[in-house]
Amino acid sequence: MKNAAQHIREFRKLLKKIRKENATPFPQVDDPMEQMLRGILTDHASETRANAGLARLWETVVDINDLRVTPVAEIVEAIGADFPMCRKAAEDIVKALIVIFNKLHHLDLSFLKKAGRRTAESFLNSLDGVNPHARATVMLRCLRGHAVPADATMCEIMRREGCVEPDATTEQIQKFLASQIRESQAASFYAQFKRYAATHVPRKLPPPPTPPAALATPPAKPAAANSEPKKKSTATPGKPAPKARPKKGNRSSAASRAKGSPNRKRSSRPAKAAATSRKSVKRPSRSLRRHR
Repeated sequence: MKNAAQHIREFRKLLKKIRKENATPFPQVDDPMEQMLRGILTDHASETRANAGLARLWETVVDINDLRVTPVAEIVEAIGADFPMCRKAAEDIVKALIVIFNKLHHLDLSFLKKAGRRTAESFLNSLDGVNPHARATVMLRCLRGHAVPADATMCEIMRREGCVEPDATTEQIQKFLASQIRESQAASFYAQFKRYAATHVPRKLPPPPTPPAALATPPAKPAAANSEPKKKSTATPGKPAPKARPKKGNRSSAASRAKGSPNRKRSSRPAKAAATSRKSVKRPSRSLRRHR
């Protein structure tokens, strides 16, 4: 990360304010899949409101597979239209379930508790398209790993206070927090920071930054077959265009080609000259022929 020393100094100033918050760490969760859904809902809402929305969601569907095929509009209706960023939360839930099902062909993440921390962390990081805050909460609250989740409000405060670059993504911010917070203090810091962010939330959150994409140059239009470039007309209005002069060939090259070619035609000029000379000779008259 650029300007790392300056970002660390600004983060230490912010850390002093966060440590003043009195917050209890969130309890541990046994089911990783349940925590995955809760982590998606808590990206824009508090823990209490996310738990209430998740409870209403379980009342609507039969099981987790039924939730995977539930339309986004029905999920929004279940968690409540007044839920913060309800549409985005519903879309993230459906996307996460589809990604996990396509990778495992089932929706049971309990095997992560038996796997090692590195194996579980690499598996969660391989779930492209899944909410990064939700993945970090699974690592922290289910697998007791070293992770510091950062929801949308926490990320915006980090950018606003100059602790990270203005275009830093959620993954980069969580990686920076994990490098500054010890593993034993991660759970308490997450609860304190979430409480601090709830009281210092900006009025309107900007959209999350996206990595700059390479500017694609538009492809050139293919030239039409047997098309010739148009010549600019030099004619002035009211006057006829000048006639095009024939191009003069290279005389030296033409002479060399005629000289070097074995089957070149003989010039017809000597024959024409002989014919004209014969015509010019006057024949004697008939009377003179008879006299002779």
